[in-house]
Amino acid sequence: MRGLIWNCREAGKKGMATCLLDLISDHHSLDFIGLQETMKKNFTPKCIRRIDPFGLFHWEWIPYVGKSGGILSGVRHDTLDITS
Repeated sequence: MRGLIWNCREAGKKGMATCLLDLISDHHSLDFIGLQETMKKNFTPKCIRRIDPFGLFHWEWIPYVGKSGGILSGVRHDTLDITS
């Protein structure tokens, strides 16, 4: 199992979606992705499609509170199962 955990310090900043897309494309064998400090309350379907255009991952997030926080996690459909 291979994963990526990254303290991205604001997922909405310019170039972040492209950077994540490149990471996913370069490392085909990633089973999960976790982004910390996203500083976003919500991730729209459009935003998720920019990161994962082929829909390889199931995405969930926890919104930020105050001036820090926020987590985005993606789990690959074909290798892992989500139970709850």
